[in-house]
Amino acid sequence: MFFQRDPSSPEQDRRAASVAVVPFAPLALEPETARTATGFLEDVIAELARSPDIEVLAARTSLSLSPDQLDPRSLMEAYGVTHVLDCAVRPGPTGVQVKVNLVEAAAGRVVWAERYEAPLRRAGEVLEDIAVQVANHLTARVRLTRLAQARLRPLTSLRAQDCWLRGLECLRRSTPESDEEARRLFERALSIDPTYARAYAGLSLSHFKRWNWRHATPREEEDDRACLHYAARAEGLDEMDPVVQVVCGRLYVYARDFPQGRRHLDRALELSPNHADCLMQIAPLWAYLGEPEQALEMAAKAFRLNPLHEPWYYFVSFIPHFVARDLATGLAIFERSPPDQIFEQSALMAASYAHLGRLDEARAQIPKFLEAFRRDITGGREPRPGEALQHIFDSNPFARDEDAMFLREGLRLAGLADIAGGPLVVDAQPPADSGRFARQGGLWELEFAGRRALLPDMKGFSDLALLLASPRERIHCMELAGRLVEGDSGTAMDAKARAACQRRIQDLQADLAEAERDNDFARTERLSAELDGVIEQLSAAVGLGGRGRRLGDPAEKARTAVTWRIRSAIRKIGEAHPALGRHLEASIRTGAFCAYQPENAVRWAVG
Repeated sequence: MFFQRDPSSPEQDRRAASVAVVPFAPLALEPETARTATGFLEDVIAELARSPDIEVLAARTSLSLSPDQLDPRSLMEAYGVTHVLDCAVRPGPTGVQVKVNLVEAAAGRVVWAERYEAPLRRAGEVLEDIAVQVANHLTARVRLTRLAQARLRPLTSLRAQDCWLRGLECLRRSTPESDEEARRLFERALSIDPTYARAYAGLSLSHFKRWNWRHATPREEEDDRACLHYAARAEGLDEMDPVVQVVCGRLYVYARDFPQGRRHLDRALELSPNHADCLMQIAPLWAYLGEPEQALEMAAKAFRLNPLHEPWYYFVSFIPHFVARDLATGLAIFERSPPDQIFEQSALMAASYAHLGRLDEARAQIPKFLEAFRRDITGGREPRPGEALQHIFDSNPFARDEDAMFLREGLRLAGLADIAGGPLVVDAQPPADSGRFARQGGLWELEFAGRRALLPDMKGFSDLALLLASPRERIHCMELAGRLVEGDSGTAMDAKARAACQRRIQDLQADLAEAERDNDFARTERLSAELDGVIEQLSAAVGLGGRGRRLGDPAEKARTAVTWRIRSAIRKIGEAHPALGRHLEASIRTGAFCAYQPENAVRWAVG
């Protein structure tokens, strides 16, 4: 029987709802109408089945029920459903009419109702589209209801799905305090279900400062490592979740590893081509990849499929319009967004107004941007020369040079100068033809374009030195990784070992809670380290459907590690030496093969 399982199981904790989609009335009218209605019901069920948040009763079961069995309470008692979606398809005067009611099974009350109409000549095509809309409306409505209920409950009584929803809400508030609260919620979800992939995806997002630039952090390199670490765990646990694939795709796009980012985003679209939230999150990333027309189609589809969308849809959809040079529409959308959702919002508006020739409006945005930058990025201090510009381009990873230059030119036209009063773009001098990148004891001496900086050693500097010493030479990531990684050795862990891991996780969580209550910091640290190790081992071993996962490809591990340490090093260099940071950002290529490919040759003294 459907849903005949332990309602407290981890898998059930991950669901926002269990839904039965049923005919509003027996389909014993005209044969053609009955076939149309049955097809529509099956389409709705197929779309709902794509969502990891929803568990849906099979169409065969729904269509076999008698009228007495279609009562919401009867369905709840017999199959464990939380919601019932009644679907009615009837012939109308000009086409086919569709009516849907979403009923909360326990209370028996209608929480959402909608009517649609499909023209007779295009009934089949339009009904398919309506089925997608209904599935998205239902998912959004259920999620909002679940979140409203979760807000009223204490942390200790939340289920894994509740923690995920509340954690996302915290991340969108974009403050250091809300980030910490989000992490606590995601960690709570993992204490309930150690293999919940979305909780790891949430932890990754909480460390992703280039996704959320509203406050600076002194631990950027640490955050980068945590961001990648948690994303890898999420994908290892559930590579079939489109939300997880979107998170991974975002990471790689912002790391400027565009081919790998595209692969994850393509996978997300394959898994769930009609998931409105995923489409809207992918749209700006697709624009950064240089395909604004497709990005605009995704954004338009997301708006259409989810009219109950949250305010973040507006500012996220601006980037596709900007890259497509559809600035008037982009501004109209941006102006509907709540203010200061992203720190560079006023700067992007200034560039758009400037390109449209509306210079007074463009210049009016500059003080707003500088105020937001001091408030959200520097903590009140005046920015260093070039710092504001660097942050704008860090948070907008354009794959095409012409898109970055379009933004740069718009900012110049708007009259934006850096805080020190210098020009926004320091390109008046000729390109540097020599530089120095050498280790001096525990420091690295960097010289470029007439400026010198000393930086402490960090992972990635040695990689950069090797690339600078061999311009235009493609060096494999395994060589840069500098160590051998074991290859595929078969199944990572058998079922018995996985069960033992899960039992050990539960024991460690109990011991850790006891140590924290006793303020035993040494024991807490030891137990936390062991718990992380066991969870990581289990995450690497569990594949789709709980099957044993094959051990990872060493080249893929090396590529990921090298890409992130090189990009972290370039960001750190950009803080101390903006000109060199920009040069390396534009010239270093990462991936399976890495290379230094400058537009103009530079003679480097490397040591």
